[in-house]
Amino acid sequence: MYGYGQDEAEGDVREINFRTLALSFFCHAALVIVFVATSFITSCLHPHETIIPIDMTVVPPWAEQDPDDPEPDPNPPPKELPKPVQKPAPAVKPDPIPKAEEKLDAVEKIVEKPKPEKKKPEKKEFKKAELVDQKKTEVKKPEKKEFKKAELVAVKPRKTDAPDNLPRGKGTSRDKPLTAEEFKKALADGARIGATNQLAANEEQRCFSLIQRTFFENWTGFTWHDGLKPVQLLVRFGGGGRLVAYSIHVSSGDATVDQTVLAAAKRVGTVQGLSAAFLAKHSEIIVRMKPTRD
Repeated sequence: MYGYGQDEAEGDVREINFRTLALSFFCHAALVIVFVATSFITSCLHPHETIIPIDMTVVPPWAEQDPDDPEPDPNPPPKELPKPVQKPAPAVKPDPIPKAEEKLDAVEKIVEKPKPEKKKPEKKEFKKAELVDQKKTEVKKPEKKEFKKAELVAVKPRKTDAPDNLPRGKGTSRDKPLTAEEFKKALADGARIGATNQLAANEEQRCFSLIQRTFFENWTGFTWHDGLKPVQLLVRFGGGGRLVAYSIHVSSGDATVDQTVLAAAKRVGTVQGLSAAFLAKHSEIIVRMKPTRD
């Protein structure tokens, strides 16, 4: 009896464990399905915001707004300096005709000079000094000057002149020029001079635009052709916008082009103007490299 009862007890334990395992498996599967479905619904209701870098440009204060100009350039042409007036060359006078030599007498005549007359010394007349009564002299009091109140005149602010080190153009723009204060702030934020006002919508777009511009300015020496994919460069930043690591995340399909992207990252070194808040949130990003020209 002891052996029979022992076998029956072991059989009951095995049956309970199998049912528990099956129930646990189905519960976990249901939790995974619910988690995936919740993530999918959340992503549909709240799609991830894609930040698109832009070319940040501003119209300087010295530009003239002309929307009808097909190719505006806000930098005015150089001022034409007045041409120097050329003076006519002086007329050359002909050399005088030499006169015939006069004949000289054999004996030179000596002419006596007249003796100077002696002048008599002039008598100096001394005038008697006139005494002036100081008491009778009247002292004139200084006249009081009347001061008129200054009149305030509205002076039109002088237009800002363009620097001399900029390439010259037509001096026109499509958008309204900014004020001197707005223009100075935009340049400090990383904008460039252009014919339109195109500024970042927020701090993240501003920093992404600075990164994109800096990499494109250092990307040279490549030959792009049809069939290549945009190079995705994985970049890791340190303090102050310094690049501490970078690698090809997605290749273009051409190893030579990929090497030019890595060389550009090496030349960049540091991206200036990135805020500390941006670097704390985006210490590692992907830079998409593809030529923008046709």
